[in-house]
Amino acid sequence: MSIAATTELESINIMLAAIGEAPVNSLTGTVPVDVRLAQSTLTETNKEVQSEGWSFNTEIDVTLVRDASKQVALSTDVLRIDPNIHQHTDIDAIQRGLKVYDRLNNKYEFEEDLICTVVYFRTFVEIPEPARYYITIKAARKFVDRLVSDDGLRTYTQQDETRARAILMETDLSNADHNLLRGDPSLTSVFDTYNPSRALIR
Repeated sequence: MSIAATTELESINIMLAAIGEAPVNSLTGTVPVDVRLAQSTLTETNKEVQSEGWSFNTEIDVTLVRDASKQVALSTDVLRIDPNIHQHTDIDAIQRGLKVYDRLNNKYEFEEDLICTVVYFRTFVEIPEPARYYITIKAARKFVDRLVSDDGLRTYTQQDETRARAILMETDLSNADHNLLRGDPSLTSVFDTYNPSRALIR
């Protein structure tokens, strides 16, 4: 029997429970201020965690196509790009707003399409349960810190957050394509940015 993944509503109610507030049945329509704050904190934390780059939101060897002006436009769900340094040796491409900018040559125009590792923002329903759980615990701790001054009322500890992150890291690394970590050396650069094991706590 499979266990249903945590919904955004359930995460919000976990956060509300952490400050002693009653759960809500819906996130639509007119909701209390604390619920809106919980929602914004959850979204903020979701983006923060996903910005690290995990196997579930990282795409490898994505071709970013230039437009008629030789510029590369990015979709609004792009969090970070990392050009393949073995294919693009004479540029230093970074994300600047919704465009790609070449810091080395100080321009937005490129002479060829770009092959990049791209980190995307996924909605809450698109990410795996270990990520939902970690984001919920991390967001709950932020939420409590912003509203509660008494340390004795804190439901979740730093240890809880550390444990949740460790579960996510273990799951994420097991889901990653480990063939990219060995074998063809031209592919190792794609994991230069994808490295969540750098630290347990962010």
